[in-house]
Amino acid sequence: MKNESYPLISVIIPVYNGEKTIYDTISSVLKQTYSYFEIILVDDGSDQPVESLIRPLIADNRLQIYRLTRSNANIARNYGIGKSQGSYIAMLDADDCWLDNHLQDCLSLIQESDADGLYGSIYLRSSLSESIDNLPIFHARALRESESMIDYLLNTGCGAQTSTLFTKACFMKEILWDATLQSHQDYDFVFRFCKKYRMTVKKEPSTVYYLSSGRVPHYESCIRFVKENIVEINPEVYMSYNFKMFLQTKRKESSEKFVSYFRKEAIRYKEYLSYQHYISICNPKSRLREWVDKLRFLFYILRIKLHNTEYS
Repeated sequence: MKNESYPLISVIIPVYNGEKTIYDTISSVLKQTYSYFEIILVDDGSDQPVESLIRPLIADNRLQIYRLTRSNANIARNYGIGKSQGSYIAMLDADDCWLDNHLQDCLSLIQESDADGLYGSIYLRSSLSESIDNLPIFHARALRESESMIDYLLNTGCGAQTSTLFTKACFMKEILWDATLQSHQDYDFVFRFCKKYRMTVKKEPSTVYYLSSGRVPHYESCIRFVKENIVEINPEVYMSYNFKMFLQTKRKESSEKFVSYFRKEAIRYKEYLSYQHYISICNPKSRLREWVDKLRFLFYILRIKLHNTEYS
């Protein structure tokens, strides 16, 4: 029988080779002030079974461990969701952790707001040894008037990070995670969730997100997610997103295929670019080419203005 006053919360943690972080991650859950939870730890085919990394914690009967053959984090998440028994589901990645009040605050907020789910602010940690007192904060916010969730996500970059997500279990089980995406899977889940259900924002941070400097996005997944939803994206947001991705692929010396793709898409809506940004993207190799690009830019802007005047 479910206890309405103290509903069970299912914490879903997928892990693959989490030897550096998984002990602290699970410890942060076991320290929660709200204690009526189950932890469903899904080992996604780690080289070393996760039990050996968390042996002192295994005695806690709220912890369940499942081991899969190597697949991906979204398959592991969906497997854990399928095993869950709680009225609510909280997601947690194996290299993140929570402050002690996280579950209590999430439960109180979702009940008081009568929302179906929530996303929240995060502390940004670039080193596992950093003290929380010195960490910068990404402040999640509510959507602005007429702003769509996909525009918010693409504009902010980490506006609804996975380890902040807390939803009613029945809705998480309906939406699930796209097992074919290796990046932007959190954007995809939140965007699809918000098409049917209501999310609210938890402004006070209680999640510590590990921002690994060596992490490289799976650009094909990023491109597919944006392409599939392009009609939902504001052109200015689309341009800004692709410009940031273009700079990122150049900085990380990624495949020329991805650099070229984001370069092309960053100038799809030239009217939202300054001339300086446009030229920095085109990167002309000669003075003649720069003049050609400049004329092309000016004619495009002129055509847009004439079109807008004609239909105004």
